[in-house]
Amino acid sequence: MKTLIIYFSQTGYTKKAAELIREGIMATGGKCDLVPLNQVKVKTLAGYDLVGLGCPVFYYQEPFHLRDFIDKLPDLKGKLWFVFCSHGSVVGIALNSMAEHLRKKGVSVIGYFDMYADASAPFIPHPTTTTGHPDKIDLERAQAFGREIVPRWEQITRGDESLIPALPPVDEEWVKSAEMFNFELVKNIMPQLTVNREKCIGCGQCEESCPVQGIEIGTDPPRIQSPCIYCCFCVEVCPVMAIEGDFEMIASMNPGHYARLKVALDEAAARGEFRWLVDFDKIDYDDYMYKQWERERK
Repeated sequence: MKTLIIYFSQTGYTKKAAELIREGIMATGGKCDLVPLNQVKVKTLAGYDLVGLGCPVFYYQEPFHLRDFIDKLPDLKGKLWFVFCSHGSVVGIALNSMAEHLRKKGVSVIGYFDMYADASAPFIPHPTTTTGHPDKIDLERAQAFGREIVPRWEQITRGDESLIPALPPVDEEWVKSAEMFNFELVKNIMPQLTVNREKCIGCGQCEESCPVQGIEIGTDPPRIQSPCIYCCFCVEVCPVMAIEGDFEMIASMNPGHYARLKVALDEAAARGEFRWLVDFDKIDYDDYMYKQWERERK
């Protein structure tokens, strides 16, 4: 059995999940390659018996460029894949959407895995709802998923299609949220970023970290957010806070947004799927991450 795991990761949590799933697969005797999304050679995909695809959850769904990647794939009729994600609140439609788009390419999705992880964005408070995750239990689950997917693949390839799982259930609230936060809306509500030439030291970290090559510091004026998936990771990685934006408006939405998340996470905790590792009542919505970074990097 020859497996490939493709992942998109920024803060490292999805990559960690991918590595642990790989360990689980290899523990069963299978071979498994691990490749970041931006290094995938599409022509090689048909040569794998099983492919995994993973990402973080943005705006209740998979990142926009990852969906584009799936939609540009060639026909893969008869191939078996699994999908996985890390998320700082709720999974939303991420796993379902990836699966549905893969099915349009002829792929059968035979496994789903999600992992809670700490969240990071300029406009959210920190600690946040899932700070402390992934914990030991989360990591063990990732490795266990890798061990379990191999025998499932073996039985399905022998003809037992009853083992192909149904799409994971998704609360209608998050389906509607994902539909609302489409690319156009996100583009309109996210702040326009600029590069402060007086602060910029030309280190290139923002260019290197941009998943869609949307930044070019050497131009005059610098090119930024062209294109963009609105992950704001460039803001996070800049060591001198030279990438600036007005996050006040979107940060003002946090109290209402987090109230909704608490309901969902309390329900997940009641089902034994989530463990609170922070005191929700002590989350400081006024001290969002952009402000924290400004203090730390002075």
